[in-house]
Amino acid sequence: MTVMRDSIGRLLATQPRLDTQRVGRLNSLAFLLRTNAAPEAERLARQALALAQRLQFTQGLLDAHFNVGYCLRARNAYDSAVYHSQMALKLSVQLGSRYKETRAYYNLARVYTEQGNYAAALGMSLKGLAVARALRDARTELFQLVQAARIELALGEYDAARTHVEAARRLIPAAHDPLGTGYVYQALGDISRRQGQWLAARNYYGQTAANYGKVYNARGLLPVELAQADMTNRLGDHVAARRAARSLLRRAQATGTPEQVAQAALLLAQTWLATARPDSAQRAAARSLITARAAHLRLIVRDAALVLAQANDALGQGRAAYRYQVLASAYADSIAGEETRRRVAALEAQATHSQEQSQIRLLRQQARLQTQQQELDRLHYRQAAAVLIGGAWLVLALAGYLLWRYRRREARRQEALRTRIAADLHDEVGSMLTQISMQSTLLREGRYAPSQQQAYLDQMADASRRAARQMSDAVWSIDARYDSAASLLDRLRDHAHEVLPPAGLEIDFGAEAAVATAAVPLATRQALYSIYKEALHNVVKHARARQVQVRLRLPDGQLELTVRDDGRGSAAASRPGGQGLPNMRMRAQAVGGTVQVEASGPAQGLGLVVRLPLR
Repeated sequence: MTVMRDSIGRLLATQPRLDTQRVGRLNSLAFLLRTNAAPEAERLARQALALAQRLQFTQGLLDAHFNVGYCLRARNAYDSAVYHSQMALKLSVQLGSRYKETRAYYNLARVYTEQGNYAAALGMSLKGLAVARALRDARTELFQLVQAARIELALGEYDAARTHVEAARRLIPAAHDPLGTGYVYQALGDISRRQGQWLAARNYYGQTAANYGKVYNARGLLPVELAQADMTNRLGDHVAARRAARSLLRRAQATGTPEQVAQAALLLAQTWLATARPDSAQRAAARSLITARAAHLRLIVRDAALVLAQANDALGQGRAAYRYQVLASAYADSIAGEETRRRVAALEAQATHSQEQSQIRLLRQQARLQTQQQELDRLHYRQAAAVLIGGAWLVLALAGYLLWRYRRREARRQEALRTRIAADLHDEVGSMLTQISMQSTLLREGRYAPSQQQAYLDQMADASRRAARQMSDAVWSIDARYDSAASLLDRLRDHAHEVLPPAGLEIDFGAEAAVATAAVPLATRQALYSIYKEALHNVVKHARARQVQVRLRLPDGQLELTVRDDGRGSAAASRPGGQGLPNMRMRAQAVGGTVQVEASGPAQGLGLVVRLPLR
């Protein structure tokens, strides 16, 4: 630190240019000298403040206000110290410097504590501690914790004070700062001192001096050495305490503050009084009283007056002793009353803060509950989404399976249809072609007489026409261009005109209008057409009718075909080859339909009713 101080001092001396760099150097040097050379530090800080104001240098203003406030607090100029510290706090918030903000809170808390304004000190300490913890900086948190402990100590809350200091003590390894370490041990010494634990207090002050000695000079070590000497006197070693007090008084007169001079003189007076030297105690206490009164140090004035009262009483000067005793009592009453008021105010502030913290904790708990509820809602939503997605996949899988089943069924139907068509073509067309082939071979070989040849040629022509018609029907039944019901009606009507008039039968063909627009499945269309052909063939061959009536309707979602003749009314057998009524029923049942024969009576005709589903 000495090297840095000398380096900055040389830069200030060799580079007098008034710019922001000079402001920074002035502030840095003032900060380094704030304890070891407080008057010089205040002078440099005020120079930095004036130059920063002239240059409108905000960062420089912040540091200068902080340094001036620190120096003013050290010499008990509390009102001015509060002003400069508040300015430093305002500028640190304006610049967004969280580290400087916590330092400003710390300085304000120290000023208010030394001023006795514990309520304000508590507020600043709590805010500073919150900022320090948010920064996650061990050193700043350590200083804030110790300051909070000092406030609790002033309020008489020893357990709370020790808890804060122990928390700060755990931060020493992470802070790596001898000043912070000394600050912790000094606080432990002050707590032990207030609790009457003189030996523990002296040991803590010894550790404080060991750490402060790495940074401070003799002037900076004066306060802690005074505390050590006081503990030595209270432990009964008055001679050693007197030697220390004499040395400390000389140093305080040379470089210390009025408070340190008054403290050293008071300690010297107490050691003289303890060793039955009331005359020497009277002189030293008088000096302490005069210095303390001038600096408005009421606690020291009270204690010095008490020593003077005891010394004068020992010297037989009763009137003077009474006067000093009255003075000490007046100061004691004033201090006690003011301390009581300050403690009450601080406790009220503490209670208010605790209430605010409880409300904050309640709000945080409510926020956590709300967050947990939102998480629960999101979890329910995700679960519902998972169920929906799973259901969707299940539906898709089921739909895929049903589609596969449908396609497989349709494939089987088409395969069965192709098989049936192939069988029909093989049975009918194949037999016709075989007949034509055999007759043509016999004709070529001359097996028939010339008179029979024409008849066989006519048979061959008829067979070839029937084969061609059968092929045409097979092609029509599987051609997608003829999937409409209108095409089916045309085909039925054309077949009736091809078959019935040549046989001398009249045709009465009719269909409901709705039939022309109905959707007729392929299998149903093929079955209906095959049954229809068989029915007309049977009428021509067996009925001996004069008229045939054909009707198509759509009752109850079914396609109904009625073929009725006015013949002899016999439901006689099928034509050779098995193409009769049983075959019709087999075809209808294959697509889920029925075939019924309605006989009106002898010589009144026969009706065939076919009902086939459209699904």
